[in-house]
Amino acid sequence: MIIKSMSRKTPSFEQLTSYMLMPKGADIALTHNLPVLTATPADIVREFTDNHALLPERVNGNAMYHEIIALEPNADLPKRQQIAALRIIAARYLDHRAPQQLAVGVIHAETAHIHMHLMISSNAVLSKKRVWLHRSDFADIQRDMESYRLNHFPELGTAHHYNAAHEGLKRSNREQATKLRTGKASHKEQLAAEIAKVFEKARNREALHSALQQQGLTLYQRGRSVGIMTEGGRRYRLTTLGLGDAYIDAAARFELAESRMASLATRRGRDEPELER
Repeated sequence: MIIKSMSRKTPSFEQLTSYMLMPKGADIALTHNLPVLTATPADIVREFTDNHALLPERVNGNAMYHEIIALEPNADLPKRQQIAALRIIAARYLDHRAPQQLAVGVIHAETAHIHMHLMISSNAVLSKKRVWLHRSDFADIQRDMESYRLNHFPELGTAHHYNAAHEGLKRSNREQATKLRTGKASHKEQLAAEIAKVFEKARNREALHSALQQQGLTLYQRGRSVGIMTEGGRRYRLTTLGLGDAYIDAAARFELAESRMASLATRRGRDEPELER
């Protein structure tokens, strides 16, 4: 499970709400500290806007947060069970990360890694002060949520991303014996290391696919399983390579960046003067 956060300096509540609800079938999965009758996207935007209006203007002050909780690809567990678990995990996350702030969550289940987008206010309800969360405090929450997920929802997978243990490369008995005999990294280990570097360095989806192609590799998806195919047609599931978390980390990073670019494009469109008719 990956938890990513990105702050925004402008109160682009309407744009982010539209972005989160863009995929077909996406709907409001949970609300946090919002009035019971707040049911429509317009209602939600109004509540966030009114609450933000209480804050004094401040240079570089955060107006809101866009965050993502993403599950690792899991082809074995029914999608409805993953969605139900993600709702519970996200609700607990908000209780710890934003106990008095406004928040709304939308689940995207059309990808291999089911994930939830969260829009979180920068101030608590009816507060004139911004809530400041230190990086180390956020890291503590990430670790606590990972422990909670592992203890209460082990069926979602056993990968560790924030705690001591980490997801590892799965080796066959033959591969283990070969490494013990030769002392050299296997082809699969070398491949995993190369792909991990690509996932870490890529700044968007296009760059990711381009970097993989340069190495003769192609990212493929079969159902909810994601893997790598070599030029020779050999296929490896990312979970087998120990790269399940690295993949959803990159995917979450791309989504946050895309939503940010969409927000900037919307702002530029509003700032541009209309052409004379």
